[in-house]
Amino acid sequence: MKTSNKLLLGLIIVVILGILVANFIYKKKLDSKSMIKVELNSDSTTVNPADSDSIAMESAISNE
Repeated sequence: MKTSNKLLLGLIIVVILGILVANFIYKKKLDSKSMIKVELNSDSTTVNPADSDSIAMESAISNE
């Protein structure tokens, strides 16, 4: 195998490994962000969206 082919093969391997490592790191960060959002949603008090809309409407009417 020629030296240029070895260098090209090495470059391709480095690029593929870089893509795999970047993908792993990105997925890990994305999963941690989604877990934080789930924890925040579970910690907050549960309010029915229809109730919050009606409360917002009542406060808007009272402000007029």
